[in-house]
Amino acid sequence: MSVQAYTPSPTFMGGFPLPATDAIPPVPAPRTETERTSIAVISENRIFRTCLARCLQTMTKDFEVSSYDTLQEWLDGGEEHATGIVLLCATGQKATEAAIRQGLNEVQQNAADARIIIVSDVEQPSHMMEALTAGAKGFVTMNTDLDVALGAIRLVDVGGTFIPASGLISARAAQATAPAAGPKTAGFSERQLEVLELARQGDPNKIIAYKLTMSEATVKVHIRNMMRKLNARNRTELIFKSNELLGLS
Repeated sequence: MSVQAYTPSPTFMGGFPLPATDAIPPVPAPRTETERTSIAVISENRIFRTCLARCLQTMTKDFEVSSYDTLQEWLDGGEEHATGIVLLCATGQKATEAAIRQGLNEVQQNAADARIIIVSDVEQPSHMMEALTAGAKGFVTMNTDLDVALGAIRLVDVGGTFIPASGLISARAAQATAPAAGPKTAGFSERQLEVLELARQGDPNKIIAYKLTMSEATVKVHIRNMMRKLNARNRTELIFKSNELLGLS
């Protein structure tokens, strides 16, 4: 099957990551064609990959989105996407395990600079952590809001790592049974992890407060306490240092 590319539509910016203030930053100017990061949507489900690719291309002009039937089809396309982002999509337990244990390795061997996000309908935290340990830069579940998925892609594009809240909590639970570690792995409460997850998605404090049914002042206290624990100077630095908290790179 041939590569399906899509013409960009009007921009909708996800606004990630946010600065230390509650103000939403102005929408940046669209990137030039040479500055755009390529995104390869790889899925055997034609309607899924077509819809996802078109939605992403419609929401922002910052990425050049193409879709592929198989990983091999993408690899056969040459080196033009070697440094881009790969959305490796899988449906079902076996397909998800194959993507994590075989697909990731295949991409890494043939396109070492590509950044991989697993997209799956399986929501087991153990699979999320296994994927990140194996070298994935993100794990997005198929019931994730599309704006959140775009936020995850933006985070990976600037060097971050994305994992759903359930994966964060699972990682914290695993650390609780591990030998004592240094100050950078100081534990967060489950509520703080929930706030951190929404902050990583780009939500401002007001939206976080609404989603978690708490006051905005409480959200600010959680963020301030997490910044202090990680010695982060602002909200953006907190998000990146949270990778160290979870042992992610």
